[in-house]
Amino acid sequence: MEIPSIFLNRILAKTAKDKASTMILTVGSLPAFRVDNHLHIMEDESMLTVEIIEKLIGFILDADEKKLLADEKEVVVVKIFGGDFRFRVNVFYQKGLPALSFHYIPAAPKKLTDLRFPEILNNLIMCRSGLIIIAGSKFSGKTTIAASIIEEVNINKRRHIATIEDPIEYLFVNKRSIIEQRQVGRDVKSVVKGLHHCLEEDVDIVYLGEIRKELAEVLPLIFELASGNSLVVLEINSNSAVRTVEKILNSFDNNQTESARYNLADVLVGITVHKLVNRVGGGIILVSEVLLANAAVKSLIREGKIYQLESVMQTSRREGMISMDKAIEELIEAGEIKPEEAGRVI
Repeated sequence: MEIPSIFLNRILAKTAKDKASTMILTVGSLPAFRVDNHLHIMEDESMLTVEIIEKLIGFILDADEKKLLADEKEVVVVKIFGGDFRFRVNVFYQKGLPALSFHYIPAAPKKLTDLRFPEILNNLIMCRSGLIIIAGSKFSGKTTIAASIIEEVNINKRRHIATIEDPIEYLFVNKRSIIEQRQVGRDVKSVVKGLHHCLEEDVDIVYLGEIRKELAEVLPLIFELASGNSLVVLEINSNSAVRTVEKILNSFDNNQTESARYNLADVLVGITVHKLVNRVGGGIILVSEVLLANAAVKSLIREGKIYQLESVMQTSRREGMISMDKAIEELIEAGEIKPEEAGRVI
């Protein structure tokens, strides 16, 4: 086998050149990468063995990261390869064997207009307080959208912005705003500690990357920040606005659910859920569900009638709300996606 660093830089350079979003390396398979939702196999490469994968892991991870992998059986890091290509690397086990996935991180956030970000949400991100939730499945563009939101504010407003991420993906350069990026485990011990620090600081916007462990502990602090003078942008792994609300409320013990409903209703500004679908003519297109926290939505959340939120989205199109089904239907009618692609969103 060629030297791990040379092998990895070579195949990652190929994925970047082909504008791939993800590369997957598993034992017993050829390297594979994904472009526009389509998986491609590198048939000119050799079959991956345990030895190859272990050597790659040894090259990629430092001592602390290797210890975390041994303890947790999974670790997510951001690394630079080939000089300036940044990748989010997920090291994990499947069938008892080590595996790797690489997700390409562009050098700079995209403009919201380029992402087809729902126009109504441009107003929300300029709010001075409250909670905005960005939801979607893995690799649905949540972090890309969050980064674009932060950059939009950075360009247009004077704000003090703090991010708490695990790991840091996009790197920001201060423009009109001051941005502090804190990585869990390196710059701050935990998400909870990071939020306590934000409560003690004069922070205008707090962005939280996907929280994998501490959601029940984190939510009360989010409510406290959002009810004060901070706008909180929270990333959640969920595939609908209704399920997002349920996920938040289900994080609390039964005796805390009622107060959680009231707290969420008080601070919620809106929820946006994103999925990716293949576009007619090539490429992918962002499809967005939008729930805005108007009086009716807040009332339903307080009363625990979460199942009725879907109906509000369906009947409040003029306000800027839209369900995922309706968003897909409109794209089909506009000829931007094919009907058969509607069921393949991620």
